[in-house]
Amino acid sequence: MNIIFLGTTGVHQTLLAAGMYIDPKFNRSYHTLSYFNDYQQEAGGHPIYIGRDYAGRRVHSLGVGADVEMVSKTINQLRIILDSPAGELQLIPIMIKSQRLISWLHKFARLAWLKPLSSYLIALLLNREYDQIRQQIPHLTN
Repeated sequence: MNIIFLGTTGVHQTLLAAGMYIDPKFNRSYHTLSYFNDYQQEAGGHPIYIGRDYAGRRVHSLGVGADVEMVSKTINQLRIILDSPAGELQLIPIMIKSQRLISWLHKFARLAWLKPLSSYLIALLLNREYDQIRQQIPHLTN
């Protein structure tokens, strides 16, 4: 089974959510997350493999642009059309208030000299939204 965290970008709130899903004791050290605010990784447009969860399921992070809900619905409909069992893929959309601002700040990461500032500001925003992100992760809300 694959679990994919969907968000506007795959290297911010979805990456954080995937990290918390794998390790519920994650300590908010965003800079320790592989691919955090990585413009090149995000530009690739493919799911980012994060690791395996406690049950051995593969966990990914994927940036899908501004309309996360529509992409989630579309992927689920394609799964049904392709007759793929529901147990093979779980999509977990991660929506936060500052996702558009984060996407905008992330564009600074293309310029190497602005990446540290971009990462710092994005980490501040994610820190403010940490509880909201945590509430959207299935096994952490119980």
